[in-house]
Amino acid sequence: MKRYQYILLLLLIPSLMSTKSVDQRSLGSLRFQANGQAYIADSTHARGYAVKQTALAYINGANSDMVIGVEWKGVKGPGIYTIDARAGKAEFTINHKSYLPAAPDDYLKVTLTSVKQQGAFLLLNGTFEGQLQDRNGSKLKITAGIFETRSL
Repeated sequence: MKRYQYILLLLLIPSLMSTKSVDQRSLGSLRFQANGQAYIADSTHARGYAVKQTALAYINGANSDMVIGVEWKGVKGPGIYTIDARAGKAEFTINHKSYLPAAPDDYLKVTLTSVKQQGAFLLLNGTFEGQLQDRNGSKLKITAGIFETRSL
């Protein structure tokens, strides 16, 4: 009987260990103003990172009122990067309305102030500002954008 209990215990240990929760969520912060209104992303949905091997960079943020996604090429370190209709992608969806760089004067300027390597990724910290528009031509002025990535 003891042998049976010992075997049962050995079989149960891996399943008990796997139920222990490990918090592996991404942690960061992202906030900005859009036409003067402040938006703050949830800390588990705020990140800026680049894939070191491909130099592709991303900034993502979301909460119940907004989702943003920015993507551009050529990130190897701190610097100023401009995303417009020809280079990169930037989409801000605020209250179910999407804004993109559609006109020649639309842009998103991202300033990377620090870059820290974490495995194959570069964790990005910096600021952003710009002007985007919806499909009807309504402008969205983005100011005071700041993001920090603590972990992926």
